[in-house]
Amino acid sequence: MKIRNGFVSNSSSSSFLIYGINLDDEEVRKIFNKKNPGKVVKTEKCSTITIDDEEFYIYEEIEAAIADTDLIVENMDEYSGYYIGKSWDKVKDDETGKQFKDSIEKKLTEIFGDNLVFGTYEGAWYDG
Repeated sequence: MKIRNGFVSNSSSSSFLIYGINLDDEEVRKIFNKKNPGKVVKTEKCSTITIDDEEFYIYEEIEAAIADTDLIVENMDEYSGYYIGKSWDKVKDDETGKQFKDSIEKKLTEIFGDNLVFGTYEGAWYDG
């Protein structure tokens, strides 16, 4: 007989705990308007935006914007918006919490501009 010591689960679940920002479709639209002056950005259903009749998928655009960083983006559903930041498990051994937060805030401000609200965000979902 085999005995397993530890957690056993047949479910599929995911979770995250990050420090960063949460943007909804409207906030992303405003950011794109600032980055693309003179172009009209409309928020559409299915998490897309339209700039000059070209459709952009918001999640993919955010991924592209953070591609050269160690930041991540999470989107649980159409109502929760986009969580963009860095997982708390990535704090280095010789790094203080303030240094960790400051580095994330600097990167996100460079990419998405000022007036961002920073915080710790967590989410979990179950699929099964």
